[in-house]
Amino acid sequence: MPRGLNYDNKILSIVNVAVDMLILGIFWFVTSIPLVTIGASTTAVYYTVNKCIRNKKSYAYVEYWKAFKSNFKKSTLAFIVWLIPAAFLVADCMLMKQQLKAGTYLGMMYYFFLVLSGAVLAWAFYLFSYMARFECAVKEALKKSLFMMLANLGWSILLVAVFLFILFWCRDILWLVVLFPGGFGCIKNYCLERVFKKYMTPEDIAKELEVNRTYAS
Repeated sequence: MPRGLNYDNKILSIVNVAVDMLILGIFWFVTSIPLVTIGASTTAVYYTVNKCIRNKKSYAYVEYWKAFKSNFKKSTLAFIVWLIPAAFLVADCMLMKQQLKAGTYLGMMYYFFLVLSGAVLAWAFYLFSYMARFECAVKEALKKSLFMMLANLGWSILLVAVFLFILFWCRDILWLVVLFPGGFGCIKNYCLERVFKKYMTPEDIAKELEVNRTYAS
């Protein structure tokens, strides 16, 4: 292949990924407006990233809506269940922060609840990604994603750190917010696919590779 053509293909590939990330960002914000649908939106982003950006299948706008509709009920229910401990921990963090500012010993609990909040945030990353990748009941997804998060603390801490880093970065460069869902979805996919494969059978992995190889050819 001529070097110029190969270079053009790489540029085109980068542009396609950027466009897909933009589409995912817009769709995520639009479908998350009711707030309670954030779980379904996040599940749809991971599904689309894995299928369209990672494995070059179909189109982002098609796969997003398909995933959003098919996972809507289960992902919304899972989000509501997840939101209960998340809201409890956020309230505790706010309360303990006030105690910390007041200089009381009780305020030291702020750091404890802050760590737990980080763990619950990481759980959400695993939860909705797991639901995007595997057919499962809500109860199964909640249990298995929590187990994976705790059993893979290195990846969990890394994801939380990257999430917060990008979030703070977006405060100064506001237009990057629209790329946040798709961009972080790509980072999650890179990390969590390595985790998920540890719990997949060799037959399941081989089947996925064959499907991807067949499509690419």
